[in-house]
Amino acid sequence: MGRVLWSVREGEAGQFDAPEIMAGFRSVDHEPRPGDLLVLPDGSGPWRVVDRATGVVAESSGNVLVVQLFGLP
Repeated sequence: MGRVLWSVREGEAGQFDAPEIMAGFRSVDHEPRPGDLLVLPDGSGPWRVVDRATGVVAESSGNVLVVQLFGLP
């Protein structure tokens, strides 16, 4: 299970102050990286990770995933 607690925000790359769509997200198998697809515990998604920032500690409010809704063709 992922060890980092993330704030998931919907926005553009570099937009770490984008509107939060979920607080307290933990990844299931690995730490998300840009390009990864996520389905959030509320069933929304898939979301594509476009950027990320990590704070000093795993429980930091500075741990942010910036995502965009991924449209399947």
